[in-house]
Amino acid sequence: MAPSFTRREWLAAAGGVVAVAAAAVWHFWPQQAEPAGPVGGPFSLIDYDDVPFTFRDLLGKPSLVYFGFTRCPDICPTTLFQLSEVLSRLGPDADRINALFITVDPDRDTPAQMKSYLSAFDPHLRGLTGDKAHLAVAWDIYGVTATIVPTTSDNYNMDHTSTVFVLDRNARFTTSFDMHEPPDDAVATVRDVLASRS
Repeated sequence: MAPSFTRREWLAAAGGVVAVAAAAVWHFWPQQAEPAGPVGGPFSLIDYDDVPFTFRDLLGKPSLVYFGFTRCPDICPTTLFQLSEVLSRLGPDADRINALFITVDPDRDTPAQMKSYLSAFDPHLRGLTGDKAHLAVAWDIYGVTATIVPTTSDNYNMDHTSTVFVLDRNARFTTSFDMHEPPDDAVATVRDVLASRS
């Protein structure tokens, strides 16, 4: 008879696989180029609780902003795991950060889907979605590109910009994460932004 597993055991096993993959990718992540021009500006979306979220909601706290999609097979969950690690290492200072996951796949990433997906990561991460027109504005002001990649199944993949944008408390771009660097370096970068008075 095949062994049976509880839901908790399955989740623990899955989490272990993601953790191992994330640890490997962290050290071999390709260099991320910084945006060539200004980043940021007005946008209007909704969060995973159907609550409006605009550019003004970024003001007052530094922000970590990542664009991806919930059905991403590898890069997105790995990056979100790493962001969760950074937020965990920040301790209480994580409450002083906006941590956002903005979809590039509005057709499938409903608020409910975003909330369910992010429940596996750090609770500070807040999912944002919206219709294509409003999301296109956000993609444009962050220089994010996203292209549908057909697959042999009924599903599809997305080829998209994979950069974690670091913004200051005035929602101005300061730097971006190179996700191959050690997590302590990423934490130090965020702490520097937190300590800045600009």
